[in-house]
Amino acid sequence: MGFSLRSLPLLAVILLLFSCGGEKITSLTAAGLKEPFLRVVELYKEKNPHREVDVVFAGSGSLLVKLENRLGDLYIPASYSYMEEAVKKGLIDPKTVKILAYHEPVLVVRKPYAGQIKDLKDLLKADLRIGIADPREAAIGRVTYQILKKAGLWEPLQPKIVVKTPTVNQLLLYLKSGQIDAAIIWEELSKKLPNVEVIKFPPQLVEREPIPVGVTTFTKNREAALQFEKFLLEHREIFRNFGFH
Repeated sequence: MGFSLRSLPLLAVILLLFSCGGEKITSLTAAGLKEPFLRVVELYKEKNPHREVDVVFAGSGSLLVKLENRLGDLYIPASYSYMEEAVKKGLIDPKTVKILAYHEPVLVVRKPYAGQIKDLKDLLKADLRIGIADPREAAIGRVTYQILKKAGLWEPLQPKIVVKTPTVNQLLLYLKSGQIDAAIIWEELSKKLPNVEVIKFPPQLVEREPIPVGVTTFTKNREAALQFEKFLLEHREIFRNFGFH
């Protein structure tokens, strides 16, 4: 006797199709979170094989543009200010916004120049090449602008800035290849860089930056998005293992 969907009640057909197809969510995630985030996604898929998680990694500002085009189920920028913008624009449900972790901006200087740099003002004196992340596209770029502006160095340092990148990960590549000598990046990423000196900023100049997560107001898979957000928050220790606060 052959099997036919027609022989099943309508509810059973729906459940069967759902279990076969599963649910798929898309997370718009800041590029600097890539390694720990992919580890969480891997664990989630092991425990929830019927659900798919696609991840788009980019600068927080670039991801905000995708949100404005009604793309994504979750948004995880590297700075809380981007989440505030998303909430104000009605793109993220404020009730779903939680803090995943914190990170801290630091100044990194390649070892040949490290002895000349004790604080930000020394950057003006030294003959070195500075790279920054674009303040319009990356969270660390926006934070860099705020730090340098507060220190009165944004305009004076412009002649030394030789590159602006859309993500913090691209700044790391420039530092590793020796194409730039100094940059402001997240502290946890500085551990990936050989031959650099890490200089922390005084508390009055900068604070730790919260990394938020939130579910979009237009998601078609709200329950799946909320479940993944919960799983993510329950596995914060993975981010701690990668150097996040």
